[in-house]
Amino acid sequence: QITLFVTPLLVILGWIIGQPMSLFFLPFETVCLFIAVLLSNYLVQVYGKSNWLEGALLIATYLIMALAFFFYPDT
Repeated sequence: QITLFVTPLLVILGWIIGQPMSLFFLPFETVCLFIAVLLSNYLVQVYGKSNWLEGALLIATYLIMALAFFFYPDT
Protein backbone atom coordinates (compact mmCIF):
# COMPACT_ATOMS: atom_id res chain seq x y z
CA GLN A 1 0.00 0.00 0.00
CA ILE A 2 2.88 2.34 0.72
CA THR A 3 4.38 1.64 -2.70
CA LEU A 4 1.12 2.49 -4.43
CA PHE A 5 1.12 5.92 -2.77
CA VAL A 6 4.79 6.83 -2.47
CA THR A 7 5.99 5.85 -5.95
CA PRO A 8 3.61 8.09 -7.94
CA LEU A 9 4.11 10.85 -5.36
CA LEU A 10 7.89 10.72 -5.89
CA VAL A 11 7.44 10.83 -9.66
CA ILE A 12 5.28 13.95 -9.37
CA LEU A 13 7.76 15.48 -6.91
CA GLY A 14 10.55 14.68 -9.37
CA TRP A 15 8.70 16.55 -12.09
CA ILE A 16 8.31 19.55 -9.79
CA ILE A 17 12.02 19.75 -8.87
CA GLY A 18 13.23 18.89 -12.38
CA GLN A 19 14.59 15.41 -11.61
CA PRO A 20 13.70 12.97 -14.41
CA MET A 21 11.80 10.02 -12.96
CA SER A 22 9.39 7.51 -14.43
CA LEU A 23 7.29 4.53 -13.46
CA PHE A 24 9.41 2.21 -15.61
CA PHE A 25 10.97 -0.49 -13.43
CA LEU A 26 13.60 -2.98 -14.50
CA PRO A 27 12.73 -6.68 -14.19
CA PHE A 28 15.15 -7.07 -11.26
CA GLU A 29 13.39 -4.32 -9.32
CA THR A 30 9.97 -5.77 -10.11
CA VAL A 31 10.98 -9.25 -8.96
CA CYS A 32 12.45 -7.90 -5.71
CA LEU A 33 9.27 -5.95 -4.99
CA PHE A 34 7.15 -9.02 -5.76
CA ILE A 35 9.24 -11.21 -3.43
CA ALA A 36 9.03 -8.65 -0.63
CA VAL A 37 5.24 -8.37 -0.95
CA LEU A 38 4.79 -12.14 -1.21
CA LEU A 39 6.99 -12.87 1.80
CA SER A 40 5.48 -10.21 4.03
CA ASN A 41 1.99 -11.32 3.04
CA TYR A 42 2.80 -14.93 3.87
CA LEU A 43 4.51 -14.20 7.17
CA VAL A 44 2.00 -11.73 8.57
CA GLN A 45 -1.40 -12.53 7.08
CA VAL A 46 -1.40 -16.33 7.06
CA TYR A 47 -1.50 -16.62 10.82
CA GLY A 48 -2.85 -13.17 11.64
CA LYS A 49 0.03 -12.37 13.97
CA SER A 50 3.80 -12.49 13.98
CA ASN A 51 6.66 -12.95 16.39
CA TRP A 52 10.22 -11.71 16.65
CA LEU A 53 11.59 -14.44 14.37
CA GLU A 54 9.28 -13.51 11.51
CA GLY A 55 10.26 -9.87 11.96
CA ALA A 56 13.92 -10.87 11.84
CA LEU A 57 13.23 -12.82 8.63
CA LEU A 58 11.66 -9.75 7.04
CA ILE A 59 14.58 -7.54 8.08
CA ALA A 60 17.04 -10.13 6.74
CA THR A 61 15.15 -10.28 3.45
CA TYR A 62 15.28 -6.50 3.07
CA LEU A 63 19.00 -6.45 3.93
CA ILE A 64 19.69 -9.13 1.32
CA MET A 65 17.74 -7.13 -1.25
CA ALA A 66 19.64 -3.97 -0.31
CA LEU A 67 22.94 -5.79 -0.88
CA ALA A 68 21.65 -7.17 -4.16
CA PHE A 69 20.74 -3.67 -5.35
CA PHE A 70 24.13 -2.37 -4.22
CA PHE A 71 26.08 -4.99 -6.17
CA TYR A 72 23.69 -5.27 -9.16
CA PRO A 73 25.39 -3.76 -12.21
CA ASP A 74 23.77 -0.60 -13.56
CA THR A 75 22.51 -0.81 -17.10
